[in-house]
Amino acid sequence: MRIETVPVDRDLLGESPIWDDRAEALYWSDQLGKRVRRFAPATGAYREWQVPKLLGSIALTENDNELLVVLADGLYKLDLTSGQCDCLIEIPQPRPGVRLNEGRCDPAGRLIAGSVVTDGGDAVGTIYRFSGNGKIELLREGMVIPNAVCFNLAGDKFYYACSRAGIITVRDYERAGSHLGEERNFVDVRPYGRAPDGATVDAEDCLWVALIMSGLILRFRPDGTLDKKIECPAPHPSSVAFGGPALDTLYVTTVRETGMLIKSDEPASGSIFAIRGLDVRGVPERRFRLTTRGESTAKQVRTVN
Repeated sequence: MRIETVPVDRDLLGESPIWDDRAEALYWSDQLGKRVRRFAPATGAYREWQVPKLLGSIALTENDNELLVVLADGLYKLDLTSGQCDCLIEIPQPRPGVRLNEGRCDPAGRLIAGSVVTDGGDAVGTIYRFSGNGKIELLREGMVIPNAVCFNLAGDKFYYACSRAGIITVRDYERAGSHLGEERNFVDVRPYGRAPDGATVDAEDCLWVALIMSGLILRFRPDGTLDKKIECPAPHPSSVAFGGPALDTLYVTTVRETGMLIKSDEPASGSIFAIRGLDVRGVPERRFRLTTRGESTAKQVRTVN
């Protein structure tokens, strides 16, 4: 195993790495820097796009020239040619200290994204499911920092965590429907460290998660047993994603500051790392399926039980 630093400038708050298998490039977000970033390892080509508001996460779409970007107050379409960023669905939050954050597409191409509480107030963080026709469903409420959103290979198990609680939970999931099973514990990460953040699932159905307060990357088998522990070169790893032509490189984003608890002066903080030689591969990222073109409005908002 070897760990290399990706040759780009550092993020303030790196998050949401995703590998675009068509473009053979890595996208990720600098949340506080309000930048969508792209790096192509084969050529060294780099590009970035500024967005108008705090950036949560990124999703690929069926259109190679567009990304879905989750900003503080809604879902936006980013045109990669012009840089135009247009609102698709606005999601008002209960107060300024609550904003949309991490997201990932489910097997049906719907986006799952959570809202994070940044002001220390009541736990009103919510995990939403957004469909391409503007439909919004509430999958989980009463959270502080929803994170670790990912799915098993079959797409019938939905993982997530509240970073403050330190427990990754799992629910049975209907791939293209609405049913959700009861919430149950998948793994308690507190014996290994603090604060599960971004996560992904590899081709062997094992879950990888970054522990942002402990400087660790952990791999858990489907039964919840710990399989691997990697020390990150930076103290605050925030998320993970497999990339490269063979999907055998694990990319790790890191943080210099979050605007909440974390502020680091370590030289490696905010770097993005490529971990090679793990003898495991990832799986292609799912794409958001936009079925309504142009601006949309939130509709059919409901809680899923």
